Amino acid sequence: MIDNDEDIELEELPSGTKKINRKKLVIFLLPVLIVIGISVGIFYALNQDYSNTSSYSVVTTPGSSEKGDTVTIFYDLPEISSNLRSNKKNKESITLALSIELSKIEDVAILDAMSSRIKDAILSHIIELTLEEVEGANGLYWLKEELLYRLNLVTSPVKINNLNIKQIEIKTSDN
Repeated sequence: MIDNDEDIELEELPSGTKKINRKKLVIFLLPVLIVIGISVGIFYALNQDYSNTSSYSVVTTPGSSEKGDTVTIFYDLPEISSNLRSNKKNKESITLALSIELSKIEDVAILDAMSSRIKDAILSHIIELTLEEVEGANGLYWLKEELLYRLNLVTSPVKINNLNIKQIEIKTSDN
């Protein structure tokens, strides 16, 4: 048996087994377990995929017997915010949440890869708009049509069938 906790030596027990000092075991294993835990945590943190996780829904509409079912994919774009053009003291900003309608599921991967170009096309148009141009039903209609036109140019050969405005928020702030 071990008489002193500070001894590293192992003595043979009568049954032929060796007894290890528990304090020494904790002192040696605890740093090893901490290093392993930190290493695993860093590995998962650095290998986490923070890219655009696409959000989309697939809707199947039964069609006639000769055409088959129609598939519509609703691809949600990340929320986009921008300031509007203004000559006044007040600053107007707009926040848009958009959904794109596609007809092929394969197009989702292409749009994921082109997400920065899509955001750039939307922002480059919105930044030149004034509050008067986006107000009312007529303003929203032309905003939607212009964005649909620009996105079809940017994402070609992917065909965007429609653009849906999920949410629009216009804020005015005084300087």
